[in-house]
Amino acid sequence: MKPVFSRSLPSAFGPRMLCYAAILLSVGIARADTLELSATKAVEMALSSPKQVEWATAKMMEAVAGKAAAFGAFLPQISASGSYTRLGTVNNFYTARESLMPLPVYDTMEQFIGYTAPTYVPVGLDTLALGGHDNFVLRASAQQTLFTWGKLVNAYRIAGLNQEIQLQALMQARAQLRIDVTSSYYQALLAGRTLEVMKESYAQLQSHVAQAQQLYDNGLATRLDLMRARVGLTNMAAQVSQLESGASLALASLRNNIDVGPETEIVFDAIPSLDSATVDLGAAVDSALKRRPELEQLRRTVQVAELGIRIARTSNLPTAFAAFNYDYKNPVGFTSGWGTDWNFSAGVSLPLFTGGSNLARLKQAQARYRQVKVGLALAEDGIRLEVQATVSALNQEARNAAIQSENVKVAEEALGLAETRYQNGLLTNLEYMDTQLALTQSRLSYLSSLVNCRIARARLLQAMGIIEEE
Repeated sequence: MKPVFSRSLPSAFGPRMLCYAAILLSVGIARADTLELSATKAVEMALSSPKQVEWATAKMMEAVAGKAAAFGAFLPQISASGSYTRLGTVNNFYTARESLMPLPVYDTMEQFIGYTAPTYVPVGLDTLALGGHDNFVLRASAQQTLFTWGKLVNAYRIAGLNQEIQLQALMQARAQLRIDVTSSYYQALLAGRTLEVMKESYAQLQSHVAQAQQLYDNGLATRLDLMRARVGLTNMAAQVSQLESGASLALASLRNNIDVGPETEIVFDAIPSLDSATVDLGAAVDSALKRRPELEQLRRTVQVAELGIRIARTSNLPTAFAAFNYDYKNPVGFTSGWGTDWNFSAGVSLPLFTGGSNLARLKQAQARYRQVKVGLALAEDGIRLEVQATVSALNQEARNAAIQSENVKVAEEALGLAETRYQNGLLTNLEYMDTQLALTQSRLSYLSSLVNCRIARARLLQAMGIIEEE
């Protein structure tokens, strides 16, 4: 049986296929260097870049470690130590050395009579060293706090609240990055679309200048009309150049936010159409008061301040503790050589006089609590006003976009009529240029309103505390 692919191929197949492969590879590379970008994708790319939220993330990790450290205060504190001490002088303890022997007995005339029964008699001194010149101690210690009137528990709660505060700060940083990138995206999109509209208008004006030149050559237009058309074309060329610079800067800002180099071409999505859905101000305010990370941080700060008052109130109360030490040392007691020893202790600590510092700290904690309570109320009032202003701005931009959409249709129809009337000599050059300028302004205003609607909507979502559009 013959192999399936045993049929011979044309001799040109190999080089031709290599050529096709090279073309496909080049197309693939070109597509790889092109980024189709939407506002949502831009935000995702920015959030995936660690440098954008690195600071807030580091603060969050610091708070997590702080909570773990606070929990460690509940557990025994175990340590090990070692020491060496050289004594210049060692104290000695002296004892009498006795011996059992009979004592001689003499009479009154000092005549030897005999010996007594054997008895202990001091015969010298013995010296006992109270220690040694070289002293070594290896110690393992364990200390446990027994009762602190809730100080440790409240400190642990504060550490947990600090962790939640930093989590809300991280969410706030991400929300701010989201609105910054969204605004940067639509600003770059608007700059690019504005440049396109101006280039289209410039091309139309070039055609108009050519018509004016033709009419002037045929004696159907004045030199003044021709000069006005040329001046208008020159002015528009300067505007196009300025817009090119602005569009380049806006695009560079967007590239920096999403961490994309200039070698990648960015292709923007179309500007989304108008959203006719209305926003309920009361629901928006309720959502903001419930979800805003700033308010959550302040609410946790109020709880921290309240726990701080509790801790300050127990500063003058006694605390109980226990400690255990286990030693391996040389010398041990009055003997030379290595040996073990241990001791256990329990105690109570009570501050009797602190110069009024504990009372002052209590007053500080109470004042701090009042501050954060007032700060929370002020923040809530400010957020209510912010949401109201954002809703008003969104509604205004939506109305502007609807109006400008109708204006574009009317201006396009008017320009078509103006071109016909100008060609027939029924319209002056100045009137034609005014009509074209009105169309250009209407198009730019419409684009600006659409972009402002999207930015205002993103700001409203941020003001309402909504992380992602629902």
